[in-house]
Amino acid sequence: MYSIIFFFLHTLILKPRVYKYKKKLLLGILFVILSNIFRVLQPQAIREALNRILEFIQSDKGQLQQEQLYSELMKFGFYIFGFALLMGLFMYMMRQTIIVMSRLIEYDLRKDVFQHYLKLDTAFYQRNKTGDLMSRITEDVNKVRMYLGPAMLYGINLISLVLIVIVTMFKVNFMLSLY
Repeated sequence: MYSIIFFFLHTLILKPRVYKYKKKLLLGILFVILSNIFRVLQPQAIREALNRILEFIQSDKGQLQQEQLYSELMKFGFYIFGFALLMGLFMYMMRQTIIVMSRLIEYDLRKDVFQHYLKLDTAFYQRNKTGDLMSRITEDVNKVRMYLGPAMLYGINLISLVLIVIVTMFKVNFMLSLY
């Protein structure tokens, strides 16, 4: 019963509000995807560096090869560091867009509930407790913000990360990914 009520609440009230801030949401989704791409690139760079080390160990080249290995490992170190910085930047940007969007929707909802309270007659206020009415503005709207902000952010993050990792797994080794 609760889920049916929540579905109708979401459809009637939240959808137009999310649509109002759709640019922030779409930008946030883009930042989530970019962050997860750079998260997946880090282990691939480490794999490539380890492959180069194995090639060096198996070859008998000498001092010149060792200096070349050091420069390549430094290059991979910079790649990994750069990927981590870009991942962190996009994680920051995704939080700034999606969490800010949820805060703006929370503000709009609180403002609308307050405007509705101003239109009600005094008999309504005599029937209802002030604490219950305040709870509607604070707690209930805060729950909606938590649904639209962190819950949506983590859900989108999880789905995109799983999809990116699965695609990457199949690119690396198709048969092992099937197992």
